[in-house]
Order: sequence, then C-alpha cells, then structure tokens
Amino acid sequence: MPQQCSRSTLPLPKQTHPIENSPSSLVRQVDPLVRALNTVMYGLLVHFGTLWMIDLAQRQQHNDSSYTSAAGEEGRTPSHLLSILFLHEYWVYLQHSNVFGNPLLQHLDRQYGIALLKKNQHWSIAGTLTAYWSRECLCLFLCLPFLQRQYNGEQYYFTSTQYMILYSLIYHTIKSRGVREDALKRSSPRFGIMRLVIDKFYLNSMAEVQVTVLRLFLQGFDTYIHFCVVRDLVLLSSPGGVAWCISSMHVLFTVWVVHAALNQFFRKSTASVMVQTWHALTAKKIDNDAMKTAEKGDFIGGKENATNEDKDESTEGESLSSGNSSLTSSDNKSTTNVVQIIDANDEYVVRQLLHHERVCNSLKGRQGSASSGVDKAIRLATSVSILAAFFMIGINNVPMQWLSSGNIVATSDMCNIFQDQSRVLSVALYSWLLWGLLYGIWAIFLKSRSDSQLSNQSSSSRRRQISFIRMADFTVMIGVAYLLPPESKGMLLFTLIVLTGKSFIQSMDISFPRIVWNGLLAVEFLTKLRILRMLQQSSDTMLTSFVLTVLWSLWVVTNANPTPCEVEKQREVADAVFLGHPAELHDCWALWLRPYSLQERWQAPSWVWPLWPFHYVVGWYVCNYRQRLFGDKASFFCSDTVMYGNALMQNWVATHFARHFVTNPRQVKKNIEAAARHAEEIGVKVLCLGALNKAESINGGGLGIVNELGPRRRISVIHGNHLTSAAVVETIHQVFGDRKVKFFLTGASSKVGWAVAQALRDRHAYEVLCHSTDPGRRRFFREHGFASAATLAEGSAFSKYWIVGKYDTAVAQLIPQNSTAVVFSVPHPLGVRSDVRVIEAGTLHMDLQKLDRPRSFTNKLRAHEIFACHAASAVAAYRLEKGSALIDEVGPVDPQEMDSWLDDAKLLGFQIPTFHPVEDDETIQRPAVVIVGSGPAGLSAAAMLSQKNIPHIVLEAQPGESFGSWSNHFAGLEITTQKKWCNLPGLSMNNKDFPEENVSAEEYQRYLQQYVHRFNINIRRGVKVVSVEKGGSEECPWVVKYEDSSSLGNTQLLPAFSVIVATGKHRVPNKNTTDDVAGKLTTAAIQFVHSTEMCDGATWEQAVTAARNGRLCIVGLGNSAADLAALILQRCPTGEKDTTQIHIAARTVPPVFPRKRFIFRVDSLGFLVRLMPQFLQDFFVHLLWTMIPSSKLCNAAFPSHLKRWTKINGRVPVIDKHGMIASGLQSGKLVGHGPILDITSDRNVHFDDRNGSSTAIDMVILATGYKEECSLVDREDKLNGMYKIGFGKDRFLPLKSIGDEAKEIVEEISKVYDRALHL
Repeated sequence: MPQQCSRSTLPLPKQTHPIENSPSSLVRQVDPLVRALNTVMYGLLVHFGTLWMIDLAQRQQHNDSSYTSAAGEEGRTPSHLLSILFLHEYWVYLQHSNVFGNPLLQHLDRQYGIALLKKNQHWSIAGTLTAYWSRECLCLFLCLPFLQRQYNGEQYYFTSTQYMILYSLIYHTIKSRGVREDALKRSSPRFGIMRLVIDKFYLNSMAEVQVTVLRLFLQGFDTYIHFCVVRDLVLLSSPGGVAWCISSMHVLFTVWVVHAALNQFFRKSTASVMVQTWHALTAKKIDNDAMKTAEKGDFIGGKENATNEDKDESTEGESLSSGNSSLTSSDNKSTTNVVQIIDANDEYVVRQLLHHERVCNSLKGRQGSASSGVDKAIRLATSVSILAAFFMIGINNVPMQWLSSGNIVATSDMCNIFQDQSRVLSVALYSWLLWGLLYGIWAIFLKSRSDSQLSNQSSSSRRRQISFIRMADFTVMIGVAYLLPPESKGMLLFTLIVLTGKSFIQSMDISFPRIVWNGLLAVEFLTKLRILRMLQQSSDTMLTSFVLTVLWSLWVVTNANPTPCEVEKQREVADAVFLGHPAELHDCWALWLRPYSLQERWQAPSWVWPLWPFHYVVGWYVCNYRQRLFGDKASFFCSDTVMYGNALMQNWVATHFARHFVTNPRQVKKNIEAAARHAEEIGVKVLCLGALNKAESINGGGLGIVNELGPRRRISVIHGNHLTSAAVVETIHQVFGDRKVKFFLTGASSKVGWAVAQALRDRHAYEVLCHSTDPGRRRFFREHGFASAATLAEGSAFSKYWIVGKYDTAVAQLIPQNSTAVVFSVPHPLGVRSDVRVIEAGTLHMDLQKLDRPRSFTNKLRAHEIFACHAASAVAAYRLEKGSALIDEVGPVDPQEMDSWLDDAKLLGFQIPTFHPVEDDETIQRPAVVIVGSGPAGLSAAAMLSQKNIPHIVLEAQPGESFGSWSNHFAGLEITTQKKWCNLPGLSMNNKDFPEENVSAEEYQRYLQQYVHRFNINIRRGVKVVSVEKGGSEECPWVVKYEDSSSLGNTQLLPAFSVIVATGKHRVPNKNTTDDVAGKLTTAAIQFVHSTEMCDGATWEQAVTAARNGRLCIVGLGNSAADLAALILQRCPTGEKDTTQIHIAARTVPPVFPRKRFIFRVDSLGFLVRLMPQFLQDFFVHLLWTMIPSSKLCNAAFPSHLKRWTKINGRVPVIDKHGMIASGLQSGKLVGHGPILDITSDRNVHFDDRNGSSTAIDMVILATGYKEECSLVDREDKLNGMYKIGFGKDRFLPLKSIGDEAKEIVEEISKVYDRALHL
C-alpha cells in the first residue's frame, strides 16, 4: 500500500491586508458577462494596436531599400507551411498578450492551477505546460529560415528577431526542464517554474517586488518576441501576401476573442481543456494496462495487488486521491511530514500547495506515461534549441534553410546528383561531417551513461569499433580537402593532427585526466565546425542539411536511450559520506584533473599559480551562488564512489575553500547544512564532517548539523575525532616509546588536542605543555594539571618535540631547528621546513584489496592513504550494520572510548602507518665553528650554520640572558627602522608577539631570545675570549683562548675549525671626547654620564630635573642624542611656567629627517639609497635635506659656522622619530650650540657660538657613541677561516646588512667544511 503521511500545519506567511479585500476576492465577485466584455475590449486593443504597429513598420521599410528578404525584393507569397506558422504565431501572440495584461485571465488560470495542485496533479500541469511550450518552440524554430534578410542583395545576415527566437527557444527549454523538476519533487522553491507560473504577483516586500518585476519582464519580453515574428512575416511577404496576412489576422482574431470571452463567461480556461485531453490520452493506456492485469487475476480480495511497475504506470488520479484526504490521514506508521492546506488563506495558497514537505517522499518521482509524455516534449524543445544554436552560432546559417530557398528538387534533378560524381562526393562528405557533429552533440549532452557503459569503455571490441570510425573520419577529412580553397587547408591539417593524437592517446593504457580528453574533444569539434563553415552552401547541401536535421530531431525525440535529466537520480545510496573541502583555491584542479596518478600525493602544477584571479572567481561563485541557484545537491561535488568491504563510501567535496571560513562563514555554514539535508533526503546512513567543516565556530563540531536536521532524522552525523585521537596517541607512542619526553602541543583546546593531551599524560606519563592564546583555556589547562603557554615562543624554549594540531603559519617560523613534529592538522603548516621531521598521525593506511574499483580522488593523498576521520565514516557504517542505534559523534572526545574506534578500524583493514623511532641526538666529535659574541651578528651566523648542520658554539662574555651590547643601551630606546628591516635570516618578527610597526630595544632582545630557541643555538655565557691563535693542523686551524668562572684565572683552549668574531662596533662606549670634555666636567664638579648609563630611574630623574631647570646639556648630535632629548622632553611637564630647556653641543651638524613624511618612510628610502654609488648617496641626502621643511628648520637652529655634512662616509643621518626634535628646536626647548670650549668653576659652560655667552649646566649626557675597535684580531683571514662580522659601514640598515653578511660568510665556511668532511 502507498505510504500514508501525517498531518501538520505550515505557518502562514504574514498577511499585510485582510483576505476579504484581496485582489483575488475582488476578481471573484465580477459578473461573468462583465468579465467576457472586458476581455473583448482588451482583445480589440491588442489586435488593432498590433495592426497599427505593423503598418508603421511597413512605412519605415519602404523608406529603407538596403535590406531585402531572402525571397527577393518583391517578397514571398505565403506557402501552406508559412501560412500555418503565421496563424499559429498570431494566435500565440494573442494568448501571450492576454496572459500578460489581462488580470481576469491570470485569475482564471491561477484558480485552475490551484485546483490541480489540490488534487496533487503536478504531472498534469507539467504535461500541459511542456506540450504548449514545445509546440511553441517547434513553430518558432520553423519560422527561422523565413526571417532571413539580405544586405544590398548580396550577404545574408541574422535579424534581431532571429536572435530573439534563439533566446526564446533556450528560455522555453529551461522552463520545461524546470517544471519537470518541480513535478518530480511535487514541490517548487521560491524561483521554481511551477510556482512562478501559477502564483500571484506580490508587492508586500522588496524581494517580492523584485520577483514580480522579473516575472513581468520575462512574460512581456516573450510576448514582444512573438509580435516581432508576426510583424516580420508580414513585412517579408509580397503585396498580395500582406493583404492575405491582414485579412487572416482579422478572421483569427474573431475566433480567438469569442473563445476568450467564452472562457471568462463559463470560467473555464483553455488549460483545463488541455488537461482533460491529457487525462484522456494517458487514461487510455492505463485502462488497457488495467484490463490486462485483471485478465491475469492480479486482484486479491477486491483490491489490486499493485507492483512497483504498476504504480509507475499510474496517473496522479490513481496514485493520489482527488483531494487531500489520503495525504492527511492519521497513520501511526507515518514518518514523513505533510503540510495541511488552509483554504481560507487564499492569498498564499500556492506557496503552501508547493511546499517541499506537503507530499510524502514515497509519492514523489515519475508517473508512468504522464512522465514519458513530458520527457518527449522536453526532448523536442531541447533538440530544436540545440539545432538553432548550432546552426546560427556554429555554422553561421539558419537551420532548415531549404524551406525558404524556393528550390524544388525534381526527380530528374535527383537523378542528376547520382550521375555527377563530384556532387555525390560533396553531398557524402558534407553529410558525414554534419552528422558527425550532430551525433557528437547528442553523445555529449543528450545521452546518459550508466556505470556499466562507463566500465566497458576500454574493452577491446569497443576500441576496435572506435578505431574504424576514427579511420573513416580521417578519410573523410582528407576528402574534404578537395572541397576547400588552398588557404583553408591549414585548418584541415590541424584537424588531422588532433584526430591522430586522440587515436594514439586512447589506444594507450594511460589514465589521462578527463579535462584533457574533453579539451581534445572540444578542439576537434571546433575545428570541424570551422571546416563546415568554410564549405560553400548550395542547393545540394541545403537539402542535405534539411534532411539530416529532421532525421536528427526525430532520432533525439524517439531514442530509447534516456537523456541525463530523465535518468532517475536514485542511484545506489552511499552508506558513508565524507564531506571535506579544498584547502587552497588552486586545489580545484585536483577535481578537474581527475583521474591522476595516486602513486604520489597531488601537487598543484606550476602553471596554475598565474591563474589566481580565475581561481578566486571560481571560489567566489561556488561558495556563494552555486547552492542558491541549483539547490542542495549543488552544495558539493561527489568526487569518488567506492565499495570498501560491505560499505559504499563516497567522497563529497563542499563548494567552499578554507579561506571562505574567514571571509564567508555564513554561506559556508549554509553549504554544509545543504549537503547534510541532501544526504538525509537521499538516505545516506553516515555523514562524516572533515577538516574545517566541523569547526566549532561554524557548527559546534557537528552539533549545529544535528539540530538543523531535527529529531526525526535518519542519518548519523560524526566528526571522526575519536578515531583521529586514538591514531595520534598510538603513533606518538610508537615513535617515542616509554621514554620521558616533553611535548609542546598546539591546538590543545580542540576536541582532538585535549583528548590527546590527557591520553599522553595518563597512559604514558609524557610531559605536555598546552598552548592557547585564550586566558580562559590556559586557566582550564592549569586546573586539570597541565602547564600552559600563551605563545609559540614558549614552546620553542620548552622542547624540540612538537604536536601540531592547528594550522598556524607561525609554527613553521618558531619550531626549533631539526625538531620532530607529530601533526594531525589538515593541512599542516610545516611543508616549508625541510629540517623538521614531520610525522602525520592523522592519516591511516587502508587495505586496497577491499576496494571494488580504484579510487579516483583521495583528498590529495596517495592511493592507500586515508584520513583517520574519513575512515571513521566506514567504522560508523560498520557499527550501524551490526545493529547499533543512531550514532551522534558531535561532542567532546572520550579518551576511554576512542580506542574502541581504532579497534573497529583495524578490523576493517585500516592500519597505523609505521614510523622509525626518534633517536637521541648524536654527539659529533669534530672541531666546531667558534663564534665570539651573541649579538645579532653572532646569532645570524650561528643560525645559518645550524641550517647547514655545521657544529658551532657561541661564546658570550656577559652573564645572564643578554645579547651583546643590546643590554647596555639606555632604557626606552626604540629602534629607528621598521621591524621588517630588523629581521635576522630565517625568522621574521610575527605580528602576534610584535604588533607594532617599530620595536624597542627590550622587545628586540625578546626577539633574539626567540631566535636562539628557533635555531637551537648553543651559547656559553660568562666566557671571556682572551685571544685567537692559529692551530697546528688542518682539522683544527684555530685555537681560541678563553677564561670563565670555572677556570679560576687559568686560560683554557678551545679548538676551532673556523672562527667568526662578531663583537661588533657597539661593544665599548666612548666616554670622552678628543678635547677631554670629561676631564673638564670632573674639574668643575658637574655630573655627567654616558648615554649607555641611562638605565636606572634615579639617573633619568636627575636628567629630567636638570632639563626642567634649563640646565641639561647633551654632547653630540647623533641618533642616541636625538632619542634621549625626545624622551626627556616627553617626561617634562608643559604649562605656562614651563622652563624646560636642553642644550645640545655639536661639533658638526648632520641632516635631520623625520621618520615618516606622508607615505614615505626614511628607512624604505634608505634601502634604496644603500644600493646607490657613494656620490649618488651624498646627492640624494643633500637633496632631501634642502626639500623637507623640518630638516631645514633643524639645520638653521645651529650656529652657521659649524661644519655641515658634505659626505655620508658610512654615517647615518639623524632620524626625528616622533617630530620632537623639530618641534623642540622651533619652540626653544632645544637649543643648538657648537662644541664645549670651556667650563668655569661656577658651572658655566662656554659653547663655540661666537657670541661670548655662557650657560649654567647641572648635568651633562655624553652621547658620544662607541669605539669602533676589535681587540681580538686586527684583520680577517678568510683563506684560513678567520672572519669578522658586524663591522661594516652600512648605517642605513645595519641589521639587514649583518644578515646578508652572515649568509655570505657561512656559505664560504660550508664549502670548506664539506670538502674537509669528505676528505
């Protein structure tokens, strides 16, 4: 018995006006006679308005003599076929005009459509509409050759009416397919064809207004197309034909207006008559089938024992009741919801009748002969649409041209064709070429392919058959060469090459991507089409084209092979579906290039990278619009279907990429939910969410999908994290064993990460440091006994064994050199780190013997690899087969339960991959490279040596966590250049740890600490190098003598393969000047400090106090002096009684530039200047000095007799970081002086200002820089392995220059070291 459906009520749309005053009720109250008279008046308006517009077009045509019809200047006399077409087109035009502008007819058609929907006769509606539209398409198609025109009697051209006919054919074909889809589903979405045809015009919201405007435009434009056809047929007729057309229009209008008035008077539309005729035709076949069934005695107990086949051959009146009673019965076994229709809400009744939950699933689908009739009508519309597009766009000619050519082929002429061998050859070659193209169109677009047909494509008999056909095609192409002009034979040669290449490719047992094969087919089709366009049109070819066109159309309509849209979508339903998504935009080629070799993991070809704009557009479309336009089934691509054991597994790829989870999260959520709804609808048992499709921010790990599907769902939703967690834990134990190992875990707050952390600690006693940037999560970790880290840099210092469970590009930057990383994030970020051993713990191996066919898509993995969460879908299907209830694995991972998933996976043939255990580091017993100094220069060299796996050691004289002279700078120092110019080789400052554009000296020391942990740099602190001397052997060319706390004053020796002195130029402060200013200050008892001693609060307070009193002097005008002056001014209060003043004593005046001027950065300009020759550097600096206003102001603030810079000579201009120097000099808070000449006993300082004045000073800061000396070695000895680094003269970007210099030095050491190691 058919399935009974329960009753439920659909919530009604919000009404904006009372129902009794609605337009429907007002139309219903009009008197029938008044309706009929109004229809007659509207018809008269349309009829005579059309005649007047045709008369106007005739007058315009007489004024333009350039264009003539295909029949000549006198026009044509209508033939019987043309007369029928003209009458039909005018009738259709009147009908369309009536439907478009007559609200009475709209109401009548709508009421009849509602009556059919209430009886659930969707296929009757579809049959009526498709029959009407296919008839319309056929007549428009036959009108095409009669509308051809000539320009000046020479060249044919397509008229706008012909192009509009082509549009109309495609438009009606799309509508026919849409209404068939609605009939199959017994429902219609918002933009469904059946709903748009029957429903009213609404203006209650902006969305409804837009839909109404769209409907009116489409109906109005379709009406206009038929008017243009009627007009052109009249205009292209002879004078006598025009008179006949006008008179026939009057007669036909009389018949039509009487028919339309009677429709309104009796309230019975033409559609009702068509539906009754449709029922009569389909019921006749049903009665015959029922009679045969009765004769066979298939009635038991007075009721028919219906089979599935009988049910398919029934009409709606038999499979569904005439009302709603059968659909709303209260059967307790019902599992499908049906919407109850409330007739009182006439305003929105169509929406309720076409709701997707109204009809039971068991009653949806095809309806026997009714569906077959619809299919044939759609085939007819499709065939004529394809023919029109093929001839007009492809061949540049109209189809069926022979009908309008006026050529009558007599019997004698036919005999002459067979007597003339050239004509026979021409017709034969043209026929073969044209039929081959038409057959190719049918085979590609109109022929469905079953799995059995696809699997037999490579059989030997099939290959032989294809080879013979291709050989005949090749021969025909050679024969066509005799019909083409000489200049066109290059195209023919190219076609022959393509045919030969296709033949060789198909004969090989090589799996080529489908896109390559389809590309070859497209090239062959286009080249043959081009050749067909080159062939001259004659009466023979026109007749041949006409015959083949008719035969092809009949063949398409009557062919037993169904078209793809007719094939039932109810394929074998998958037991388990894995829903993944592409990671990168270019990963779409992994789908398009299938099948490809699965011996290695798929990598994007290099040629796809320049196609990024194309990939972006594709991603934008499939993510945002594919599902909206084509429904839930378009929210994914089914990329692989295999039978693994007893489970049918499918791999669905969602239509969004990883970037869309950030840019379009709402649409991503809708796509995932749409795929889940489709899986539920077709009967999938298990849906497994992969990668970010189970993200907490999107659907709570799958919980949102469960809630979306509702409590009555039949599908199990899982995230596969139990199996992934078990696989990760077992892999880690396999690699590290029972040793006491410390792990740094990223992604610890995820479901898998938290389960892995607990299992590693509780089962194997591993120490785990959990990372999270969320303070609440870190507090949660600590409450459960785990150490936590807020930054990845803490993990670098903690361990070189990392567990990576989150895709974070900073992981690749900060994971220590030569580390081991166990990863389960997909994809993982360590592909760029070749020095890191990556162990993929989230991937399993599957038993290929259990597959019924090779896999065609593996999510970019190899053939035997599968993600653990993907394998979990097979485990869930296995458990359901064993009788388990609905499985909802959407919550946290239970560490006690996850092993059972792994046990079941192993029973199904999935295995943990085997990895070599991690061994302890070997101690290499050979001389290392010794680096003296742990500043940026020494660390850069050490990092480069670490990357080359060359043993090295860094010696630092200062104890504690200091890095050269960086700990000696004054407090508050901010590096002048942007942080991007301060990066050392191999590690950039990330925006999370260093969010600002510029960094301070303190922050830079924190970066150097990260650098040490990142490259595993071995630093011995508190070691003072005494000297570097030559050794006595080739293995040990150098000996470094040093002292440390354990030597007790005795010098120790350290053999070295090579020595790099990286003490730098800023190691020893210069605390005096050449004219002994320090001595003079001491004599006068004036307090003075060097800029490096401005480290404690008391010294800063003294300097600020002196500045407030106007008694502070800074000796020197470099960047240190400028920074100190700016910091002190910032700490001094401002007001009416502000007496702050700082005196700056300078021997020479350098250029002062602002750090940033508009969009220009001084350090970016410095990067360019440092690449110039010396004379251009000097010219450029002086040019800026004279152009920038603040620079000119600073220059004028110092005495004019002081020497200005004329050459750079390795010096760096002063950078006014915050504009404090320029503003201070302008306001008088900063006073420029010459050098100090003398200091009196009463603390008055005389400056070289040439004005004889003196100034009382309480405190002096010596910003005199550093001694540029290297006491260890005088010069480099690169030939023997002695190098100096950090002593260069690049003052524009010194840190960048240090990194470049370190790379060059290490490259030289590496070459020598490799030779020595080889020997």
